[in-house]
Amino acid sequence: MESEKILDVRVEFGLKMKDTLSIIEKDLLKDSENHIVCTTNPEFIIDAQEDSDFKRIINESSLSVPDGIGVIYAKKYLDRVSKFRRDVFFPIKAFLYGVYFGISSIFKKNNFREERITGVDLTYEICDLSSKKGYSVFFLGGRAKNAIGKVDTSDDNDMATDAANVMRSLYPGVNIVGSTSKFNRGKEDDQKTLDYIKECMKEKGINKIDFLFVAYNHIHQEKWIMRNKDKIPAKVSIGCGGTFDFIVGNSSHPTEFYAKKNLGWLYRLIKQPWRVKRILKAFPKFPMKIYSYSIKNMVKSS
Repeated sequence: MESEKILDVRVEFGLKMKDTLSIIEKDLLKDSENHIVCTTNPEFIIDAQEDSDFKRIINESSLSVPDGIGVIYAKKYLDRVSKFRRDVFFPIKAFLYGVYFGISSIFKKNNFREERITGVDLTYEICDLSSKKGYSVFFLGGRAKNAIGKVDTSDDNDMATDAANVMRSLYPGVNIVGSTSKFNRGKEDDQKTLDYIKECMKEKGINKIDFLFVAYNHIHQEKWIMRNKDKIPAKVSIGCGGTFDFIVGNSSHPTEFYAKKNLGWLYRLIKQPWRVKRILKAFPKFPMKIYSYSIKNMVKSS
C-alpha cells in the first residue's frame, strides 16, 4: 500500500480489492475503534479543496481508497511529470504529456482499472463476506430520483431496504440487521436515526455492527458519520454515495465500450444529464487542477 496526497487529499494506492478486504478484516474489524473508510474519487478531491472539514475527514480516515480511474490517472501523471527536466518549457511539456496521456487512455489498453476500489464493488464484496462469515451490516440512506434528478419524497421510497432485499437474494445468509431511508441527513434527525439503528440491533440481539453503509451523497455522508461515529456501535462506516441506486437498478455501470475507453464520465452524462455539474468536476475540472498543481510544484522546486 502506498499512501500519497492528490491535491492535498490522502489516497491509498497499489491496493487491489482482495488487499482492501484483508486490511478491513485483519485490522479495522479487530480493534475497538470506530473506523471510517472513504471511497475517494475526483469529485471528493475537488470538493475537499473548498471544504476543509471534508478534507480533514478523508485525510484522517482509517482507509481512503481510489474510487475512480481519474484518481489513478492523476497519480500516474504526477509521477511521470515529476521526472521531467524543470526548465522554462516544463509547463508546455507537462501539458502536452497530459493531452497525450488522456488520449492514449481512450485508445491504449491498460490495467489501471484493476487498482480502482469503487464503493459499489466494495459493498458487494462486503455483503458476500457477510454471507460467508456472518459480519453484520446496516444500510442507511439513499433516495430514488426521477428523470430530472428530483428526489422522490413519497413514504414508500425506501431504497436502503430495496437494496438490502436485493443483497439478500444475491447472497443468501447475508447478515443485514437493518435498513432505512426514512430519515434525513441533517442534525435534526440524528437522534431518531440512532434510535432506529439501536432498535434494529436490539431485535437481532447484537451490541455492535460490523459494517454501516451510509448513502447520503458525498460530504454529507462523511460528515454524518464523523458526527455520529462515537454514538453508533459500528466498527467500520463507509459512505457509499449512489451505491444503492446501482444495487436496485436505478443506475448502471458504463457499458463495456465506455469502460474500456475510461469514458465513464461521458456515459453518466448521457444517462443522467441532470448530474452535469457533478460530472464536470471529474472532467474537465479535475485534470485541469492536477495540471495546475504540477506547475506550482515545479515553481516551488525550482
